[in-house]
Amino acid sequence: MEKLRVLWFVVIVALPSMVFAQQKNYGNGNHKGNGFGMAQNGQVIGKVIDQTTNKGVGFATIGVLHAKDSSVVTGVLSQDNGDFTISQIPVGKYILRINYIGYNSIYKDFSITPQATSHDLGNFRISPSSALLKTVKVTANAPAYSMQLDKKVFDVSKSLTSVGGDATDVLQQVPGVNVDVDGNVTLRNGSPTVYVDGKTTLLTLDEIPAEDIARIEVITNPSSKYPASGQAGIINIILKKNRKPGINGMLRAGADTRGGNNLGGNVSVYQNPLNVTLSYFRHQRNNPETTTLTRDNLFNNTFLDQHTDGKNNGSFQMGRLGIDYFLDNRNTLSFDGGIGGGSFNTSQSVFSHYLDGGKALDSTGQSRTVSSRQFRFLSGDLSFKHNFQKEGHTLTADVSIRKFNSPPTTSTVQTQYFDNTGKPMPGNIEQKIVNAGPGRNFTGQLDYVNPLTDKSKLEAGVRASVRNSSSTNDMYNLDGSGSYIYDSLLSTDFNYKESIYAAYAQYSDQIGKFGYQLGLRAEEYTYAGSIPSKGLSFKPENDKLGLYPTVFLTYKFSDYDQLQLNYTRRVDRPRFWQRFPYINYSNPLALTEGNPNLKPEYTNSFELNYSKIVGQTNFMVSLYYRNTDNMITTYTEPYNNSADTTISYSINANANNVYGGEFTVQTQFTNWWNVTGDFNLFQTDINANVKSQNFSNSKFSWFGKVTSDMKLPADFSLQLQGNYNAPVPTPQGTTSEFGFVDIGVKKSFFKKRNLTATLTLTDVFNTREREFDYTIPNVFIQNSIEKRASRKLKLNISYTFGKQDFSLFKRIANKSQQGIQQGGQDMQQGGQD
Repeated sequence: MEKLRVLWFVVIVALPSMVFAQQKNYGNGNHKGNGFGMAQNGQVIGKVIDQTTNKGVGFATIGVLHAKDSSVVTGVLSQDNGDFTISQIPVGKYILRINYIGYNSIYKDFSITPQATSHDLGNFRISPSSALLKTVKVTANAPAYSMQLDKKVFDVSKSLTSVGGDATDVLQQVPGVNVDVDGNVTLRNGSPTVYVDGKTTLLTLDEIPAEDIARIEVITNPSSKYPASGQAGIINIILKKNRKPGINGMLRAGADTRGGNNLGGNVSVYQNPLNVTLSYFRHQRNNPETTTLTRDNLFNNTFLDQHTDGKNNGSFQMGRLGIDYFLDNRNTLSFDGGIGGGSFNTSQSVFSHYLDGGKALDSTGQSRTVSSRQFRFLSGDLSFKHNFQKEGHTLTADVSIRKFNSPPTTSTVQTQYFDNTGKPMPGNIEQKIVNAGPGRNFTGQLDYVNPLTDKSKLEAGVRASVRNSSSTNDMYNLDGSGSYIYDSLLSTDFNYKESIYAAYAQYSDQIGKFGYQLGLRAEEYTYAGSIPSKGLSFKPENDKLGLYPTVFLTYKFSDYDQLQLNYTRRVDRPRFWQRFPYINYSNPLALTEGNPNLKPEYTNSFELNYSKIVGQTNFMVSLYYRNTDNMITTYTEPYNNSADTTISYSINANANNVYGGEFTVQTQFTNWWNVTGDFNLFQTDINANVKSQNFSNSKFSWFGKVTSDMKLPADFSLQLQGNYNAPVPTPQGTTSEFGFVDIGVKKSFFKKRNLTATLTLTDVFNTREREFDYTIPNVFIQNSIEKRASRKLKLNISYTFGKQDFSLFKRIANKSQQGIQQGGQDMQQGGQD
């Protein structure tokens, strides 16, 4: 295991220094300096734009050819937003050639002279080739959802119903993804790993504003280059990063009928070689909720009827700073930092009615919990990317640091019982609970990509991730004198450290219409926990080096007709709170307890995907099978035979098998209306045994969602989105069906359409809730319904400013070796616009 750590250290330290060493001989090798101040070397800049959508085109091939014989001198790929810079061009006459698959090529003549070493060639508008137009009709209303065989991408800019919301509102619209009323995310009825910009995050999904999200990537069967954690794949949230030239920004504000509001904005300044972005967001939430619970206590022949009213009010704010420094056209250094925090107040009142065997009232209870929670976080990401001369040959290095701090949070709990006449009973309980828990995460990663030939590619990398966290839970009881007395028996503290060291390699090749990719990932996982107050420490025996292979086989009938079979092995390790070895009393009626003997679960996943484009319709079928050993799930039972208090803890079920089919279709009915539908049908078989009880369960289920996007006259847009989820089995029962409908309308104003107003009504029919049925034979039968204030009307206003000002790309002409003085002279202008 130590070898993997040594390998990671050597590679991540040595390779970047090798790359920088290569830069000493960058260019033609005959000139000193960086080339920008030499008369015999020049540069050109420009931008590639899709003529139909008017958006920048990334990864277009930009080549510089000798004018006399069209031989290749050099070349680059355009950036994500279409910008390109080509440097170190000797004096001479050239042809600029722009190629992009499915589009017509563009050629432009230019010259580098001692008197004019730099040129801004402006915008190049590329149009689809006639061959492509025969198959795919270009429309003004591009769909929000694009499907690829290895992943699916959801463009958040097309989403209206999530405006003014957070990441959970966005994920509700993504095909294949489910979000319950508590914000828990599942992918094909499994637990995915959620990343932000490909990295772990300390934020919860409801703390990521929807307007900061550019797109969502759903990867159901990730390749070896991705971490192996996550039972059901990866959901990657990509945040916006502006690289428009000039000064650009946006201001936004909104409010809803539940008393919530939000405001924010961003501004970016891009003048090559520097791009700086600042953003800020704040939202205020007001979320009332109710829970209705009925329980038949079979062990003592009593009944419980319970009703809970709760409120969660608070605010969250976050600021981000992003800096990209383009060292030259081959090397980029980037930094992204964030700072933020939140403050939330929660109150909950529980009314309990205890009934005897004849369902006559025996007694009642009232419990009220009031708590306040604050937290602060800092994050920093530093990235370096080097592009070698060969197209697609890259080396990237990333370092990420996350720091989270939760100051002491106080909760008070008051409980009073009454007899069947309403008279208070002795034993009024009042407690105070103080929680705190800082945490730190570190991740370092190095990735290398080398296209060996036009059809084959080698990828490799190493990664290290270290997470430290601590938690304290101090309990105080109110005595007769009005003082709170510390209760050492009910108080807990816990520290843990989790480390993952990984290395991967994968190779892909194309033989005619058949393609394959083989990969292997090795991960060494270590975990250690301690209880400082008791001087105890423990380390699970199941930590070991794990190997996770991946296989992808693809057959292309045509560019629009493909078949793929893939296999991956993944692991889902217990979270620290699932291993916490003591009872958490923060909710006195619903206790939780960790299981230090909890084992990781391992999943073998198979997929058969078929994708076809027919005219304006994109269709994909996925048949999948997922087998999970030692599945981690939650078990709930009465606490010490109590009639109103339960305790929940995580267990390892024997196995969980899920197999089904997902059908996704996207069609463009007209140039102003497109519809996306996703339907998932699956069978779940769960095999679990707890305390000699068999909790095996099997059930067929399905869920579906349909999104309709319409571009209407007078710059109006309309979006309708509906979801339905059939009942799903759990080891102890069933999650009942639910569905909801959202609607959003957007109006754009002014000639530039840079002022927009979006009106959204979520959960139109007020049907969104979560209902559970729990059963333990001979112990209890329980039903609970959780309902949040999900129906609300939201109004959001946004205003964008700035423009793509290419004049910022102008450069002061450099002095030539012959002493030509041109300081302060703007670059010559040229181009297609």
